Amino acid sequence: MNLSKLRRIHIVIIGCVACALVVAGLYFLVIKKAQERIGKLEARLETAEGIWAQKAATESKLEAAKVRYRMVNAKYEEYLGKKMPAISFEDRAQGMIALWKEQTEVLGPMLEKWPGKTGVRLASEVRVPAAGTNPNAVETSLIRVPVGTFRVLGDFGVIMGHIRSWNNFGRLVEISPASLTGPSPTMTAEYTVTVLIFPRGETGLAVPMASAPGGGISIR
Repeated sequence: MNLSKLRRIHIVIIGCVACALVVAGLYFLVIKKAQERIGKLEARLETAEGIWAQKAATESKLEAAKVRYRMVNAKYEEYLGKKMPAISFEDRAQGMIALWKEQTEVLGPMLEKWPGKTGVRLASEVRVPAAGTNPNAVETSLIRVPVGTFRVLGDFGVIMGHIRSWNNFGRLVEISPASLTGPSPTMTAEYTVTVLIFPRGETGLAVPMASAPGGGISIR
């Protein structure tokens, strides 16, 4: 009788232990993995919520950047209209023709008249160099046109005003530091002037150029 009872107790104990092992196995194999997945999903959800919270601020910054870009671009186009000739090398041949006209017909008279408009007297000759003849050799990102040394006469105040007035000239110019000689009001100022031209648009294909006799054509 006692042996039978002991056997039943043993069976119950073994059954309980087996159930505990099964439950522990289920916990480690199923429940723990599920909890890990839940933890990862919660982390992703938290990250997504943070990004969503920043969405309105990001969109606001984007719209502000677009407005700023339009304002700067409009100001740049206005500046080009005031300071730059309408020269484009998308068609290199047409761009070269426009550059020839600018340097031979436009710049010279503009430069000669400017000193007198600002109150000084021009005492030197304005010489605008001719443009080149090869449209493929032109530096199309920035064209520098050196027009030599300007010598102007006037009193100190007028000469200083004249030098500052180049900011209002109809082309973008680069001037060197002026050297002043003589007493005011018969002072002389000398400085060099370079006209800067930024062509518009992209640069087109090279133009076929005739070579020496018997050599066909070449593109340089």
